Amino acid sequence: MFSLFSKKLKKPAQIAGLMLLVTGPAGVAPAADQKTFHVGSMVWDTSIPFYANFLKGQKEAAAKYGIDLDIENGNSKLETQVAAVQQFLSQKKDLIIVTPGDAQGIVPVIKQANQAKVPVIAANNNVGEGADIVTFVGSSNYEFGKLQGKLLVDAIGQSGNVGYILGALGTDPQVSREKGMMDYLKAYPGIHVIARQTANWDNSQALSVIQDWLSKYPKGAINAIVDQGPEGVTGAQNATQTGRADVKFVLGNYPATVQKAIQDGIVDGTIVEDPYGQGYTSVESAYYWLTGEKDKVKRPQYYMQNPVITKANAASVPPEM
Repeated sequence: MFSLFSKKLKKPAQIAGLMLLVTGPAGVAPAADQKTFHVGSMVWDTSIPFYANFLKGQKEAAAKYGIDLDIENGNSKLETQVAAVQQFLSQKKDLIIVTPGDAQGIVPVIKQANQAKVPVIAANNNVGEGADIVTFVGSSNYEFGKLQGKLLVDAIGQSGNVGYILGALGTDPQVSREKGMMDYLKAYPGIHVIARQTANWDNSQALSVIQDWLSKYPKGAINAIVDQGPEGVTGAQNATQTGRADVKFVLGNYPATVQKAIQDGIVDGTIVEDPYGQGYTSVESAYYWLTGEKDKVKRPQYYMQNPVITKANAASVPPEM
């Protein structure tokens, strides 16, 4: 233990060394005369559990790089998301990060930012065509969907009937993951998607959908259920408890509940998306862009890795949220 006010620390060099110890090598303490950048981050619905670690990553990167970060909740409503971006523009933010709920619907307000020469970074959910962004930080949702398709084939073989639970309609993960999976399944004409319904990334909605399908389709009539997100885990647990272990489950994302379900043999597999890394990297990229270190920003997108999790590796891979 030592005190910052110890009489033994008199020399400037000793004080400087102590300051380094206090700051820590991982910190990037901004100089007193360094400009503080003001960044706005609009997240389409911060109440979704996935975004807890995404926001944690954004906040920790902002603290590290000395950025004044203003996070606004889009509340799953396009008009609220548009209003948040317009508010950032009126506040003359240096850069705006967007995680839109409607990829194409957000384009007009991003065009307003383009006209105002305010750079925009998309994170987790991408922006549709027609607007200019610095980069997209997140997963290739198309590849994510293909990986789910492979997990499905591994689980049920080359034929079978499948129920497909979608995320919030119109979001990039919903659209691109569906395209990726359906393109992968073109090589397996014996696999039929017999039911398709959105659960809006909501646990209770997913449980209701799954219970409805298990009631509608008896044993042998449905072989698997694929959920674009992790919310189907409760339905998978319910299926096992009610004697429907005949149905295989493939999910997306990897919270602790899904990790346990995979280890218990209730869920066959899932795909990791790393919300913390996406949030952190989006703000880090904003810092690099604003400080002129543009070569450090991966463009036109920064696709993060999507590890596949099954019972074989679930114990060794920590959950993402």
